[in-house]
Amino acid sequence: EVVGVFAEATISRSFTVKEIKNGAIRMAQATNTPVIPVALWGSQRLWTKGRPRKLLQRHVPLTILVGEPLHPKRGEDVNQHTADLHVRLSELVDKAQRTYPEVPPGVWWQPAHLGGTAPTPEEAAAMDAAEAEARAKKD
Repeated sequence: EVVGVFAEATISRSFTVKEIKNGAIRMAQATNTPVIPVALWGSQRLWTKGRPRKLLQRHVPLTILVGEPLHPKRGEDVNQHTADLHVRLSELVDKAQRTYPEVPPGVWWQPAHLGGTAPTPEEAAAMDAAEAEARAKKD
């Protein structure tokens, strides 16, 4: 059996790995199971924040990379394992981005540090904060 958890709990507007939550590590510790890092790249072209969903679009390459498992044990440092998971996910995402086929210059779905027009992580954080503030005002 496998349970999939998106540890960021959201879609990153910058297409880089955001701060991740520690729930995946805590679940693994509680059940004595490994955490297997998986990176998806290309899916942001079909469904992401601020763009129309294109779930029926065809011939969009998708890259899926699977990393080495982490084996967090009960009593071990949750924060350290979470940081290790962040590093591994970042490495996988970076590899997927750099090896992805068909990347024209200046595309919206490519991160800024690779020549795309996606917001930088700092710009994305400001956008997320503004969105959260607007949501809070509605409540």
